[in-house]
Amino acid sequence: MQQMLQEIGSQVQRQSSRILVVDDDPDTCDMLEALFDRQGYQTHVAFSGEQALAHMTRQEPTLIILDVMMPGMDGWETYEQVRAHGDTPVLFLTAHGNGEGAARALALGASDYVRKPFHTAELIARVEAVIRRPQAHRSRAGWMESHSIDAWRPRVSVVIPTLNEAMNLPLVLPHLPRSWVDEVILVDGGSIDGTVEVARRLLPSISVIVDRRPGKGVALLRGYRAAKGDVIVSMDADGSNDPREIPRFVEALMQGADFAKGTRFAAGGGTTDMPRYRRLGNSAFVTLVNMCFNGTYTDLCYGYNAFWRHCSDLLDAVDVTGFEIEAAVYIRVLRERLRVVEVPSFEGYRFHGVGKLKTIPDGLRVLRTIIRERLNTPKGFARKLRPGFRGEPACARGKRR
Repeated sequence: MQQMLQEIGSQVQRQSSRILVVDDDPDTCDMLEALFDRQGYQTHVAFSGEQALAHMTRQEPTLIILDVMMPGMDGWETYEQVRAHGDTPVLFLTAHGNGEGAARALALGASDYVRKPFHTAELIARVEAVIRRPQAHRSRAGWMESHSIDAWRPRVSVVIPTLNEAMNLPLVLPHLPRSWVDEVILVDGGSIDGTVEVARRLLPSISVIVDRRPGKGVALLRGYRAAKGDVIVSMDADGSNDPREIPRFVEALMQGADFAKGTRFAAGGGTTDMPRYRRLGNSAFVTLVNMCFNGTYTDLCYGYNAFWRHCSDLLDAVDVTGFEIEAAVYIRVLRERLRVVEVPSFEGYRFHGVGKLKTIPDGLRVLRTIIRERLNTPKGFARKLRPGFRGEPACARGKRR
């Protein structure tokens, strides 16, 4: 019933949303107009920046999809004029492959960007994520606009486990927000495709650890121990985790959380890489963990997260080696009553290669981890409270003594 109501709500939202496609290529405009019409959106087309601005004087769109390279008034100039009229969210389409176009778009305050050529499913998912996102957070640069980058922020270490990701790293590392990241640690499991060499060429300051023991959990724990930052961020190297979202996670920690975990199933999040059967499995695991450990999670098997260094002792005690590392960590966070928040995150397609996740075997490993953690949970843990800001005030503890 809840899923049905959510779908009805999404349909109503789509029918009331107006998308303005701005591109000088008629074939692209026709394709996008047909694509979004099939999704139930009200779709309009402009073949130039001037036409787009004229349309906006007649009717304000909900979202503008804006091509960068156009004759006459290009996408950058059009964007400046759009911003002069209001704060309509803009998603850039760009053929730039070196990251410069994306970096410029986000620095200007665009809500998102998609490279050409693009997967239609990813474009639709990103459009829906922007439209669902609350108005105050539609710009990925929103935090930047309201906070000075020169103001204090914690030192941030990013841990990236890899195994044969040489083709993906050029599409990931250049997009790390360098104003937010102080240290990048690549933990390689013995790649044979030149992953380490590519990483060092792209980012000479990167720290590389080679650990040939199998398992994502092994790599992450090795990276956590080596990190020197106040905040440690964990993300994948295949393109499914967007490095431009790192400021979201750091901001959540700066606002008082101990642990910030990504979720694909909250407003502003989304995924293009989860078939229905995996979605059902993830939902079942989420329900089981919430019941057993008094949680309120919406996502469990997603590895994009960040935490303060004081959590590292807790994570160091986790003794799993594979993809179930995320589930084990998120359960330990609940057991220890740390302050955890979920951060909306978008999971895109793997850029190149084949994913190493095996649905049935790794799903069983996650299930065994949940059962084992529940059996090892002390009785009465649900009544356990942390002192101070995390839970029970000192005065209450004193009265019981």
